[in-house]
Amino acid sequence: MFTQASEAPPGSVPGDDEAQLYGPTWTDALSALGEALQQHAADIDKRFYEGVMRLPKSRHILEALSKPEVERLRAQQTRSLYALAAPDLTAATHRATALRVGRICAVMGLDQEELIRVWGLVFAAVHRYVDTTAHAEALRVFARRLTRELALQAQAYQRLQSARQDVLLRITRLAWNTESYTDLISNVIEIIGAHDEVAGCSVGRPDHRGVFRFEAASENVASFIADIEHSRQLQITSIDDDPHGQGSIGRAWRSGRAEHLLSYETDPHAAPWRDVALSEGVRSVVTIPLSEPGRAPMAVLSLYSDLPGGFTGADQRAFIELLQTLLAFAVSRIEHVGGHTRTVPIATRQSWATLLRSDALQMHYQPLLDIRTGRVNKVEALARLQEGERFLAPAEFFPALSSDDFLELYIRGLGQALSHRDRWLKSGIDLKVSVNLPPSALSDVRYFDATQQALQKYRCEPGTLTLEMLETDATLPGLDGARELVKFKALGINLAEDDLGSGHSSLHRLRELPFDWIKIDRSIVSLPGTDALDVLRFIYQLTRLGHSLEKCVVVEGVEGEDLLEAIALLGVDAAQGYWIARPMPAQQVVAWMGNQPGRRASQNPKTPLGKLARLLIWEERLHLISEDQTAFERLEKIFKAAGHAAVPAVSTLAQQDSGCLTCSFTNFFIEMESLLEKESGDSALPHALITAAMQNGQRSADYRLARRQLIDSIMLGAV
Repeated sequence: MFTQASEAPPGSVPGDDEAQLYGPTWTDALSALGEALQQHAADIDKRFYEGVMRLPKSRHILEALSKPEVERLRAQQTRSLYALAAPDLTAATHRATALRVGRICAVMGLDQEELIRVWGLVFAAVHRYVDTTAHAEALRVFARRLTRELALQAQAYQRLQSARQDVLLRITRLAWNTESYTDLISNVIEIIGAHDEVAGCSVGRPDHRGVFRFEAASENVASFIADIEHSRQLQITSIDDDPHGQGSIGRAWRSGRAEHLLSYETDPHAAPWRDVALSEGVRSVVTIPLSEPGRAPMAVLSLYSDLPGGFTGADQRAFIELLQTLLAFAVSRIEHVGGHTRTVPIATRQSWATLLRSDALQMHYQPLLDIRTGRVNKVEALARLQEGERFLAPAEFFPALSSDDFLELYIRGLGQALSHRDRWLKSGIDLKVSVNLPPSALSDVRYFDATQQALQKYRCEPGTLTLEMLETDATLPGLDGARELVKFKALGINLAEDDLGSGHSSLHRLRELPFDWIKIDRSIVSLPGTDALDVLRFIYQLTRLGHSLEKCVVVEGVEGEDLLEAIALLGVDAAQGYWIARPMPAQQVVAWMGNQPGRRASQNPKTPLGKLARLLIWEERLHLISEDQTAFERLEKIFKAAGHAAVPAVSTLAQQDSGCLTCSFTNFFIEMESLLEKESGDSALPHALITAAMQNGQRSADYRLARRQLIDSIMLGAV
């Protein structure tokens, strides 16, 4: 077109009235001009093509075109030229055609200013080959129409740019508010798939073999994606030396940069997928890795076009860069909270969503032991999804569920749990039930409504139902978790904070959120040998904290009698784990309850962990004594009176200072001293510990050494 937007052809007036550009007034003049253009069409076309191929910003796109694509582009240019001189051209037709051509150029990534210069060359060629005197009136109309053409094409470019900004705005909201990877990719596909510039889009990542699996795709490229997914000859890999890893997806995954494939028809890297892509109308693609700077991609997003170009225009590249930044942030934020999820192909996701809405969803139940009574009075409902002969655990299929899937799971799972409870009650088994409440429940009123309806439908006493929520779920950005949880509490149900210690709880959260129970995460109770005392100390402190906030405490992952004995001594209220029972189908619960043994833990520890728990309590009480100056001085007096000999017996201490037994701290110390002497194979070990504590304090190197030796003795079974 023209070197600058202000350089219009001679005689052109951008604001001309349509009556001066269209209609019968110029029929004869424009007809004559059209005939002249026909005579010199080849020369004008040549000037156009030569000019286009010299464009610095757009040339790489044009060079990627196949010969038929070039011919189509030149034919389109010729048609546009003739249309501007057509006597029967109407304002409406001109507008529609110019907007369509402008959109095509914008989608291909052709630079707008360069196209203006090309049209300037075309106009100059027209003046060169056409008698300007004989066709003066027609050329003035032609110039005015060309000016309008430029304005309308610019409008098409601007519309597309505005649409990109709208996409980025919606993706920004999504990046901050989406709670799961599945919801993120589903919504990204919906938003970008509806963008006019994009023929379709997909998200995916390689599996453990390096084979790329699509996890979400827009409907308009679903057939193309399915062809690739179902054919070994078309499968895409992330492997560097594999021909199937040289497309935009494989290169983007390895490089961490957006990779463009300008034409499936001409790019040699596209050879494995050329036929299927062209048959499905896919002409080019850009693949965007979703990764933080300097880190490996977490997934890739591919944008497909039904035109060549591969989204390489300047505005397109800026759009892609911002899109990459937003989505990398979103994926990173989600994985920081929920952890990394494994690759689940589209077909598998769809299959699981279908199974979820069928009888394949079954709730299994794991008993919770009341440590005080040694009996089970509650079970937790755990979802299982039957796929053929196997049952999928939540860790396997939860990451593939959308927010709507989770709502369906909650409604069906809660219904099953309350229905099963009712059946057990009729069999004489009165069990409370606990059901997991997903994160979206606090921002989606449908969960509250479903809970209320289920309680009414199954005539369930609200106090027999506990809803469990992960500690991070009630603290999502922009959400008043306490207020939302109070609504559920108003129904009369109990609330439990699940997996305490696996996330980022704070004292403020524990105090403000209206939980009745806190569940200490199973990851905390993995006891790695010599660190056992530290783990028990953590459990002890969390239990004391929970009790101080008037909350009951459950420890998950109890897989042995030793841990059960230890947590009983530490004051935990309930235990859950394989040592008590594995999750079981509803029909096995009644029989199991009829045969369950009493598991009331002894207060006289027999296991190493139980003895460590007793040692821990002793240390905590000794610390309290040291903070009480009067009590500590009395204890120190008793210790010195014993002459630093063998640890004095209770009776000896009583004779030396009968007042010592009136101090509860001292009395506890004496009892623990006696217990340690019995439990240690070497009585010198507890004596060394007590001596180090009294002489140097519990933070001294001597005390730490004596403590380490005593712990080693207990853990090695020297009892």
